[in-house]
Amino acid sequence: MHRQNPLQQAFVGYVASGARALVGEVTDTKMMQEMKGAFLGGENREKIESPQNYGFSSVVLKAKKNEEGKIDECAEAYINFLGGSRGFPVAAVMDDRRFRPMGLKGGENAQYDDIGQMTLMRRGFLAMLSHDGEDGEGKKADRYVSVRHVEKKKQKRPTQKDFKERETWTVEQLAAQEDQDRQERENHKHEGESINTEMRTTKKRIEFRSGDNVVGYYDKDASRWVFIGEVKLGSEDADHPVYGVNGGLGKTTKQSGSGAVLVKAPLPGPPTSLDMAPLAARDAQIAALEARIAALEARL
Repeated sequence: MHRQNPLQQAFVGYVASGARALVGEVTDTKMMQEMKGAFLGGENREKIESPQNYGFSSVVLKAKKNEEGKIDECAEAYINFLGGSRGFPVAAVMDDRRFRPMGLKGGENAQYDDIGQMTLMRRGFLAMLSHDGEDGEGKKADRYVSVRHVEKKKQKRPTQKDFKERETWTVEQLAAQEDQDRQERENHKHEGESINTEMRTTKKRIEFRSGDNVVGYYDKDASRWVFIGEVKLGSEDADHPVYGVNGGLGKTTKQSGSGAVLVKAPLPGPPTSLDMAPLAARDAQIAALEARIAALEARL
């Protein structure tokens, strides 16, 4: 039976259990995210794997350092040493107390960044939040929230066959391939190669888009809705054109297609009294003029 005195137990517990770390920077172009940082006590490490929950990925900001190269502000990590080996550290979780939203109620959660944008799950609603303002570098930005359907490529990953082939490569070939993989991962369009349909909201406007084309919007300052294309009111099978739109009184909109405004209603029939009211007034004026002319002619 192996026994340890208190000093030995304390030493083993210190070197083999875990540690807190200051996060210097994160590399997110690896198959598994890696971090570089310093354990409290001055021990520096790099290429520490940082696994994350499936379906969620985040990258903390780089540390801010002073003129001497020492960390002034940074995110923090909690390190586990798997198997009790100091040679196998894993950053189980990273957090940044400078930006974490505080005061959420039980059961609520949020995804957030350093500039105040959030996906917020309250008990009564779900909100995606953005705002205009400065970014982390002090630059002003006009931001928007987008709900979109896109065309998107699956991000490439090396296969077992690729790893097998690379066993015979030179150091230079491996370095060149790693640089190419890094660039491809950094430039991958997670937001989509192209947009099929989108609803976009900004500070003063709500837009509906088909690809890059705006097909409808609400302008907050003008209190105005605008729709481009065929518009149907009341029902998706509305087929009765509205009076008095294209060209004046008594004339209908187009029967279909772009510019048509169709309603779900009984057949419109002939123009109504409202449509004809200006015409009746004009007819009355003409009749009055004709009567006056007749009276003048009678005097002569």
